[in-house]
Amino acid sequence: SSGINAEYGPPLTVSLTQLQAVSKKPPVSLEGADGYSPFPPLTGSTSVKFSTTHNLSDNPSKPASSNEKLCLIFGTSITEHVKGDMMSKGSRTVVNISSSGANINDIKQLASDFHHENLSSIHKVDKIIVSVGTNDVKFYNCWKRDMRKDIKPKLVSLIKNLKQLFPSAQIHFHTMLPIKLMYKYTADSVHLFNNLLLETCSQHGCFFFDCFSRFLDERGVLCNQVLFRDSYHLNSAGLKVLCRALKFIVYSNLFNPHPRYSPYNRSYPC
Repeated sequence: SSGINAEYGPPLTVSLTQLQAVSKKPPVSLEGADGYSPFPPLTGSTSVKFSTTHNLSDNPSKPASSNEKLCLIFGTSITEHVKGDMMSKGSRTVVNISSSGANINDIKQLASDFHHENLSSIHKVDKIIVSVGTNDVKFYNCWKRDMRKDIKPKLVSLIKNLKQLFPSAQIHFHTMLPIKLMYKYTADSVHLFNNLLLETCSQHGCFFFDCFSRFLDERGVLCNQVLFRDSYHLNSAGLKVLCRALKFIVYSNLFNPHPRYSPYNRSYPC
């Protein structure tokens, strides 16, 4: 569908007091960093099926190193065009395991499959980035359904699974990006999901990376149409913005999750 530009202000919010009350390790909320080299433009949409393997030993991109660190990106069509090899540097290798159409449960399965195929490399995984939500929310009517009941248990299960499979890894979720659809409840559903994700990260010691406002217009209330090629997929310009944010996560030295709210995020205060 052609879609309409859903408004994203004012958003639903979860108070910082509420978040701090439920966890000794609140999430981190950071804005992306600039200075990343351009990525190639999109040349259409290719779907990565769930059966696609990611065996590192079968297709090594560089010689193995004793101090090699792996950052895994589990995502959807929003991240599937991110080039892991172009984000890798030195002893840091980025592996993109994204699949078009993936929902929360599919991401959980992708993580399990990767773990099964790469048992000898699991100890090298020290950081995981999860990009999820669009396929769970794009047709979700939060006005008639209970997102906390429907979706939060899936997020909790995903986090527990990731922690079990990759015990040495930090787990970073970035905000679900704004989407444009022909429903009045779209913006509320997106905001509610992001607040629920923030709350879940807080309760389970994960990092919450907020790059939402980078994909809004200059007024901070509508999707920036310059960055999207349809209702929710990024074009080459939008992909560059996302890659700068992801690179910030990959190379940031964060230890214990802690709250940090950006003054630039006008429309989506957490």
